[in-house]
Amino acid sequence: MILGEYYQTKCRETGYNDELKQCIENACGYCIDNMQSTVLGNPYYKGEHPLMLLGEIQSGKTRAFTGLMALAFDNGFDYVFILTKNNKALVEQTYKRMRKEFQTFIDQDKVDVNDIMKLQDELTPYELDKKLIIIAKKQKDNLHRISSFIKYTMTNGEKNCLIIDDEADTASIGYEKVKDTTEDFNLRTVAAEVDKIRGSLDGCAFVQVTATPYALYLQPDFGGMEIKPIKPLKTVLVPSGEKYIGGEYYFFKVK
Repeated sequence: MILGEYYQTKCRETGYNDELKQCIENACGYCIDNMQSTVLGNPYYKGEHPLMLLGEIQSGKTRAFTGLMALAFDNGFDYVFILTKNNKALVEQTYKRMRKEFQTFIDQDKVDVNDIMKLQDELTPYELDKKLIIIAKKQKDNLHRISSFIKYTMTNGEKNCLIIDDEADTASIGYEKVKDTTEDFNLRTVAAEVDKIRGSLDGCAFVQVTATPYALYLQPDFGGMEIKPIKPLKTVLVPSGEKYIGGEYYFFKVK
């Protein structure tokens, strides 16, 4: 549904062009299929394979995933967890950006934006019934708080969630070899916490946002291990726009 109030309001306020709309709507279609397949127990999807939003540096990836969030709210998603790099200033910047992007709905008391480490322990049913945007650093204490929120606060697990991993190549992945073995691997701490969050949600879609996807595309297949896939199943390109100035403007091309 592309005519819902959240997405259409963002389109009017932000002025998405046709290329960006196509990007957002394509990405959301995959997320909806992913979430619905999870709920229905489809063995192929099960909310496991990520979607990648791939865009150049400073090309508008946040703008794209904000539009995706709005369209997701119109299509059955209730909560969005945004995972940022382990940087306090970046968490604050993301928090302010999300409040600005969804100010219309915050004023209407339909959306709340929270830093997971400042979120009160008990939310009222009225608060839980809003669309929630929850921001967390990719750091173990922050991610533990998300796990606790999911376990103890979410209404009987009946909320559908979108997890957006911003700068997904940073801290979200990583394996370490188990000592004294030749083939066994464990996820490193932060990656393991992200994996735990994904595994605790029934109606869930996982989106990776990055400009440097190489480590994600090259993830090995640890067959038989109880680890959610990190390698994306689908990639959607974020358009840079006509006025984008990237590295090619400043550096000579290698011929």
